[in-house]
Amino acid sequence: MTNAIAKTHIDATVTFNGQTHTFSQACDHVAHMFDKRDDTAELVLLQTRDIGEWLLTLRSVYKSDKQFGAAIKATPLGKRSMQDRNDAMFVAANWDKVAKLNKNGELNSLGASAVRKRVKKASAAGNTSKGKGKPAEAQPEQVTPEAMAQAVMQQLAEAGISVAAFRKAFNAAAKASA
Repeated sequence: MTNAIAKTHIDATVTFNGQTHTFSQACDHVAHMFDKRDDTAELVLLQTRDIGEWLLTLRSVYKSDKQFGAAIKATPLGKRSMQDRNDAMFVAANWDKVAKLNKNGELNSLGASAVRKRVKKASAAGNTSKGKGKPAEAQPEQVTPEAMAQAVMQQLAEAGISVAAFRKAFNAAAKASA
């Protein structure tokens, strides 16, 4: 709560922080403030994705999470918690799911940890076939190269495998299968 003093007047004007407005002007101003806040919240989610993409790229330089964490400690990123960094990487790696869940802007005002929980909950809710075969009418999900790359990056990060090591193994496997 601010220390501002608001006064309403009999002529339907409102004085707030020393400025007098009509009721309509004041409502327009407050609506603009809401819009500005919503835009800022959306920007925060997009920035979280960008941070996560950078972190995933930086993580790919190291063979393990432990090495990556040690390298991060010696930088200004060391001031950020490991949980915050991991949540940002999760948001980036799962951006397709985040964007789908956020179609109405419902995730914009949430922190990365809360977004991560919502994505995991939605994924768990969508996985109702535990141990059951696929229904005959179910179509396989279309996989794009971009989505596959994001999934591989996430798995590499979780397994502590560098992108360079993966490329070497992938190229060897590709040659062997040709």
